[in-house]
Amino acid sequence: RESIEKGLDILSKLGIELRGDESSMEACVQETKSLLSGYTDDRILNTRRTTDPIMIIAMKFLGKMELGMTQIMPKSVARVTQRIIQLSLLHGMSPVSPIGFVHLGSYIAKFGDISRGYHYVKLALSLLDKVGSRESAGEVICIGTQVAAYVEPVQAALECHDEGFTAAMAYGDVIQAAVNNLFLCISSFFAGVNLQTTQEKCTKAIKFMEDKKLVIFMTKVQYIQHSVFKLIGTDEEPKFVSEGQNMLATNNSVKTVYFYQKAFISFTFRSYEGTKENIGKYLACIGNTWANLFINHAFHAFYIGLISFWLARKSGDGNQWIERGKLSKLALKKWAESSSWTFENKWYLLEAEESFCNNNYDTAKTYYDKAISSAKDHKFINEEALACELAAYFYLELGQKDKAVELFLLAHEKYHEWGAFGKCTSLYEFVSSSIGTGLTNTTDTDTSDSMGQETAAPNLEDDMLSSLDEALQRHTDMAS
Repeated sequence: RESIEKGLDILSKLGIELRGDESSMEACVQETKSLLSGYTDDRILNTRRTTDPIMIIAMKFLGKMELGMTQIMPKSVARVTQRIIQLSLLHGMSPVSPIGFVHLGSYIAKFGDISRGYHYVKLALSLLDKVGSRESAGEVICIGTQVAAYVEPVQAALECHDEGFTAAMAYGDVIQAAVNNLFLCISSFFAGVNLQTTQEKCTKAIKFMEDKKLVIFMTKVQYIQHSVFKLIGTDEEPKFVSEGQNMLATNNSVKTVYFYQKAFISFTFRSYEGTKENIGKYLACIGNTWANLFINHAFHAFYIGLISFWLARKSGDGNQWIERGKLSKLALKKWAESSSWTFENKWYLLEAEESFCNNNYDTAKTYYDKAISSAKDHKFINEEALACELAAYFYLELGQKDKAVELFLLAHEKYHEWGAFGKCTSLYEFVSSSIGTGLTNTTDTDTSDSMGQETAAPNLEDDMLSSLDEALQRHTDMAS
């Protein structure tokens, strides 16, 4: 924050005043859209380049402030974006100009207009070749890729962030190189890339950030790495530094990643108390983080929805959680309109879980089937496993043990394929410990073992358990 204040002082001396404007972010974005409504893409792309040395320096300061304010002062950053675009149209384009357009596209997309936001992203990418330098390419590719992931398959984002890293390093921009690395790790994790491969990406990113002393980004990657370790089933832990841990008390974006990953792992291993505690803390700090639209916003919404419907079935304040789950479901449904590849299966699974909550069992069955099929078709092996597992709990609740175990076996197979050997073991222990008594109220049991997963008693057949034994042995052999 201190460096941002100094930057604002310097800009003021250059005749660019950003303080004192109380306009909302929405109003600022709308004003900028209105300004641009009088310009065609061709006119923008063919705008002359600025030669004013003072303006070039001022634009560089504005460009540097964009990222910092996005994290620390998200409600004010749109004014920086607006000023970059205004000055570019008035005085001519500079190497910083594409940054203004790509961030504008990101804000518009976050407010719900994915198509228009994506349009400005593509315009920003085209501007890179028109402004005489690609020094801002690392940032433009990074922010643009995150918006593009709402239109194109998210798996395609992985290669783009590698390109963004290379472009940033070509101009010595280690911060944007680190941000590209961060999003590469996030996208790999959510896209269902093999967990051992994702772990390697995290290790490489952490080493780079540690060498460059970029603690805030390193800490975020370490929280993702911690989840990867848990899923793989290793006892290894990230090597946190004290400065990174101290950020939990002061930095909302760090806290958001931390509490989300804690809630995610608690939910994955079916720990009710851990899930409820950490999702509450996550929701308390999410409102004051990044102004941009990132792909993790969609994946966070997806898991908030799943968690909400699960908590609704288990807690005494079910209506509150159902309403929150519905908000997530509607968001995923809207995003599925712009990219059925990435979001369709998630929307279907939330529909299934809501129907389960409402005792609409026939509808739930239909949507569980759709979620499993869509995840498979769109190469989300992690979410195919998840959909199979949640459907299995649903059938277990209905007393249909054969169907439940069939789905548990498929979930186990897909988790194994993903590399989530720790989750495989947890799932096996849940199913094997469930032999004995009846099926009533199994997924709402508060009893949990040392790993925190739910326990229940569905009286499974010996041959089905034998299949799980064989599957567990296969993943044990592979892991070793």
